[in-house]
Amino acid sequence: MWSKAEYRGAVLALGGVLAIILVITSVTPGLPGELLLQTLRFHLVGLGLVLALFMVLFGARWRALLFMAVLAVAFAHGAYYVWEFQARRNEPVGALRAEMSFLNYNVLSGNRTASEAVDFIVATAPDVALIMETPGVVEYIPQIEAALPYRLGCDRVATCDISLFSRHPIVDGKVLEIPPFRRSRLVVAPMSIDGVDLTVVGIHLSKPYFDEASLQELGYLRYTLAQIEGPVVLSGDFNSALWTAPVAWLGRAQNLVPGPTYPATWPVELGPLGVPIDNIFTRGDARILDVSAGADSHGSNHRYLLARIGFHAPP
Repeated sequence: MWSKAEYRGAVLALGGVLAIILVITSVTPGLPGELLLQTLRFHLVGLGLVLALFMVLFGARWRALLFMAVLAVAFAHGAYYVWEFQARRNEPVGALRAEMSFLNYNVLSGNRTASEAVDFIVATAPDVALIMETPGVVEYIPQIEAALPYRLGCDRVATCDISLFSRHPIVDGKVLEIPPFRRSRLVVAPMSIDGVDLTVVGIHLSKPYFDEASLQELGYLRYTLAQIEGPVVLSGDFNSALWTAPVAWLGRAQNLVPGPTYPATWPVELGPLGVPIDNIFTRGDARILDVSAGADSHGSNHRYLLARIGFHAPP
């Protein structure tokens, strides 16, 4: 049986390791997996609070106080990025001109209940559906097109990943390869809804274990967005939360506006306690009016996002 001093030592050691991890997430030295750690920063702070409580219980009160200071700095760092995004929602817009329903869904390439996922997409029939890992439902594309007849992406199964389905015609849409891996994971879809011209941009970023690759991909996305005029809806599987430094940098550079909430999408087992690695943003006179994550992922390892987006007149 361990003594109180041994328990105290173990808790302090764990706290020290966690403090180092939180410093890494804040200082951003470019270590592998850093984006993943930044995405989990608020979960790590929550774990730290539990450790701080045990430090107090085992008699390390002053060290618990010092550890709490580290937690506060880590929390404030992530909260600043959230505040920065939310501040852009307060920028004025004019009267509502049009609305769009939007589905963002990584269906999982190995989805064992693909027909169920497709039934959901067809039954929902949003104005636009952005589908990642489309090979998971590729055999059902004609069924989706029966409800959403305009499609961009996945013309060739060998290079298929991202696809976009719409109830509105897509004007000169394109699928782009993203460096450095040159995967066809970026779609640009200009369209018009109720007389409002807009562009939907969908992206599927690489896993956050390749941080340098993610930075290059976000740099290319920034370049692509800079070429687009008018209202923009940017959506996709970012494999990162908006409180990571690279996504915050993109938001600042392109004046991206988030939704009113950030529903968790991964892992599905944690439900609303997970992290929002799938995101929807707007730019210009467009605003996300409401957004929610699905309770049932229909066989995917991501929860889908269903949003209502409004397009406003200039203020």
